Amino acid sequence: MPGTDVAEARLARVERRVAAQAAALAAVPLNMPVPRHVIALLATAPYELEGVEMPLRYRPRLVKLFGELDTLISDVTLRERELAGRIATVRSARRAGPAPHLVDYQG
Repeated sequence: MPGTDVAEARLARVERRVAAQAAALAAVPLNMPVPRHVIALLATAPYELEGVEMPLRYRPRLVKLFGELDTLISDVTLRERELAGRIATVRSARRAGPAPHLVDYQG
């Protein structure tokens, strides 16, 4: 069946891409911003499966693939929240200015 070969090839391509995305994101420490090249890799949408009829035997692989994608999304969300929290901490410290007991008013 030629349609099955196409479905298999496309599913394998998406699985490889998701694995590469997960590996690239895992290589970045949590306390660092995500580099541009990793963001570009993460922004690649899996369009290969659009319009392809997947046989039922591929369902476990699809479920696993969607689980991996969900994990990636959760990881990126966690990183964004962590970075936003650090940015908010720095901004609030800057707004507060120096501690009052350190300011010399005698001029």
